[in-house]
Amino acid sequence: YTAYGKGIGGPGGIVGASWGDQTRFCDYDVTDYFKFDGGYILLPYKSWIFPFFEKKTISESDNHIELWDVNGIRKKIIKDDSSMPLFLDWPVHNKKDWGKVKEERFNLNSINKRWITNKENFIKKMKNRTRPLLIFDPPIGFFGSLRELIGVENLFFLFYDEPKLIHSILDHLCNLWISIAEELTAKIDFDMAIFWEDMAGKQGSLISPLTFKEFLTPRYKKIINFLKSKGIKYFLVDTDGKVDVLIPLFLEAGINAMLPFEQQAGNDLINIRKEYPNLIMFGGFDKNTLHKGKEFIDKELEKMNLLISKGGYIPFVDHDIPPNSSWENFKYYRNRLNEIIYSTKVLSKTL
Repeated sequence: YTAYGKGIGGPGGIVGASWGDQTRFCDYDVTDYFKFDGGYILLPYKSWIFPFFEKKTISESDNHIELWDVNGIRKKIIKDDSSMPLFLDWPVHNKKDWGKVKEERFNLNSINKRWITNKENFIKKMKNRTRPLLIFDPPIGFFGSLRELIGVENLFFLFYDEPKLIHSILDHLCNLWISIAEELTAKIDFDMAIFWEDMAGKQGSLISPLTFKEFLTPRYKKIINFLKSKGIKYFLVDTDGKVDVLIPLFLEAGINAMLPFEQQAGNDLINIRKEYPNLIMFGGFDKNTLHKGKEFIDKELEKMNLLISKGGYIPFVDHDIPPNSSWENFKYYRNRLNEIIYSTKVLSKTL
């Protein structure tokens, strides 16, 4: 039994509803039941807003709460967490707002204050770790960070109306994260950096290739080149939506891994693998097959089988598991996928 909001099966694969009424082992965790790998280790260090904003409730009803959250975002949320929040306002609207937020929440002098656990104890534990360790924490990324500070619609206008402001924000964030990485890599060896972007929808990228190359590419190249110099080899981008236009842009910028390849957005993993044989791919199993039954699940698993045999691919559900997915269907999917994983011989190395 895994409650809503708990990650299962690696990055992505979030349970959208409780299965407690469908199982007889509610004292067990789904991750243990299916013998999932442990997944990566998140660094107990705040690479984003620090210190947090004060959380303030604006209004409350039986079903909803409207509030300012710890990231300075005003939003309306459903109390049972059955849907995404409605985002209403953000901390940065103009140059003056950014100057205040930069000084108070992204100060270069705060680097040694950002640990949220005992630093020395954590460093000792990591020396004998058996799982990969991530540097940074979401929403580190050069589009995702802007949307968290400014809001998507407002950001689209500022790209054109205030490009100098956007360049200034990105330069400061890039320099801050490099300074953080310089401090952290002096004490710990890291395996991977993950960047959260969520910059596409069903129709494709939310920004043009020209905008990407002007605002994102230079900062990605700068930070990835630095991280490579510290021995980090894997650079993963998390972005929803249709990513065909974005893949070559990210590869050019230094990214070598992506997730979750949402199927309802039209991402064709077989063709993507053919076109980009060295791209590491995570996710890609169509979540919408889980409520349709075994025939549809088996058809989707045929694709997983082929992709696993090519190497450079870690399969799991392509985003939140829908609440109408039964436990029996999920159990069938996961057991069959485990059989494929354990029995498939990698036919060719793509990496």
